[in-house]
Amino acid sequence: MEFGIFYQLPCADEQSPADRYADTISQAQLADELGFDAVWLAEVHFNPRFSVLPAPLLLGSAIAQTTRNLKIATAVNLMPLHHPVRLAEEFATLDVISRGRAILGTGRGAMLQQYRGYGVDVEEGRDRFVEGLDMVLKAWTSDELNYEGKYYQVSGVRVVPKPYQQPHPPVYIASNSVDTFPLVGELGHNILIAPIVVSLEGAKSGLDHYRHELKAHGHDPAARKVNVNVLIHATRDEAGSSSRSFEGSVRNYLSNLQVNRSRVITGRTRNLSYEHVSTELSAIGSPERIIDKLESIIEMLGADEIMCWFATGGLVPNEEVHASMRLFAEEVIPHFK
Repeated sequence: MEFGIFYQLPCADEQSPADRYADTISQAQLADELGFDAVWLAEVHFNPRFSVLPAPLLLGSAIAQTTRNLKIATAVNLMPLHHPVRLAEEFATLDVISRGRAILGTGRGAMLQQYRGYGVDVEEGRDRFVEGLDMVLKAWTSDELNYEGKYYQVSGVRVVPKPYQQPHPPVYIASNSVDTFPLVGELGHNILIAPIVVSLEGAKSGLDHYRHELKAHGHDPAARKVNVNVLIHATRDEAGSSSRSFEGSVRNYLSNLQVNRSRVITGRTRNLSYEHVSTELSAIGSPERIIDKLESIIEMLGADEIMCWFATGGLVPNEEVHASMRLFAEEVIPHFK
């Protein structure tokens, strides 16, 4: 079982982007010291209260230079909003400077303001995603790229540098809509699941379709990774100020999620409450309680990796996040290793 840490990086009015980035880098450094496996960085545009992380590869490059073993991953790169050649170049560069620690976590996203801001039709998102990913992989594995697609065409392009990892970095695809689970299985890649978006029941049903399509298209399900995003808050004092700080942070996140909901979010997700998130979609409290909750999620979904969201909502003070991470690493991770 592998454990990573996840960042969406919301920024409140009383916070500054500089401080939010500094906290994230310090937490990534601590994660590296504590033996976490990866840091997963979201890509979100045009909404500072929800996120100030439009360029995860830049932040990933900074983290790569201050860590030794931590893998640097995106969760997710919004493939339809990038030219595939440019993305292939930049991601390969991150893989080179980190000496093979990059992971391409990608998806199409669906927040309308992001597509509008880049002048891309959201209805083209799925096709642009499939074509863009295909082009990135060909750019990494071909000496010379020739590509004639519906949206992208290039001829005689030599994409350098090539990734440090051969044939290319691992690929994970986010699946938060009914039609995406079978698509990921058909393509044969690892999968990212966010129960806070798709629900645990939706994730279980979707993963059945994913695994069916993996087999149907000749891919070995045992060789593919299922990564599940879980809100985490490890504490000894479950009724103390740390827990109250986390609760306020999650409530703030849910408020912004509902304001900024996308067209793929279900009605159930629009009406998420803290009580539902804390009991069904999170692992909160003592190490023993967290272990029990993670065991049930892992068994239910057949998860291979957990993406820990320690700083949900962005309002938990840095020192409290550090304490939660340390307790989790010392008393929860060893149970699963």
